[in-house]
Amino acid sequence: MRKDKEQSDLRIQEHIQRLEVREQEREARKRGHSRHNPSQEKQTPKIPKFKGENDPNIYIEWKQKVDQIFTIHVVSDQKQVDLVVLEFEDYAMTWWHQLCIDNINQESLATSWRDLKNLMRARFVPSYYRRETLLKLQRLQQGSMCVDEYYKLMESMLLKVGL
Repeated sequence: MRKDKEQSDLRIQEHIQRLEVREQEREARKRGHSRHNPSQEKQTPKIPKFKGENDPNIYIEWKQKVDQIFTIHVVSDQKQVDLVVLEFEDYAMTWWHQLCIDNINQESLATSWRDLKNLMRARFVPSYYRRETLLKLQRLQQGSMCVDEYYKLMESMLLKVGL
């Protein structure tokens, strides 16, 4: 039991050290003192911050932006996860660290952006959200909206429910 705790503590320390090294490298790049090849830096996409707010719409918009970034930039699966996790702030960072601690004996929580999206959707999009959005979609009426506005609203709702 003590040995498991020591291994768990060691893995947590190693994970934290990796995150600290990545943060130091990122700060060095900002100051112009990078250890990496400049052409390699141009290939590293900038991921927007995610704080882990309770609004599923914020998560969905953020996820769509990150999806677009990874569509444009060719980045390995694990690097996608690393880039995204580095941009977690506030509750999202707390949630991720707790998830890592809870699953310390497993090899990896997320090996791809798809895996990470599934974990994040389970946490940041309540189960009722999809059902409520589908109901809103079913009740949607054009009313005084022009056809273009109505179509955009309908398309947006379809994207939110994943249809």
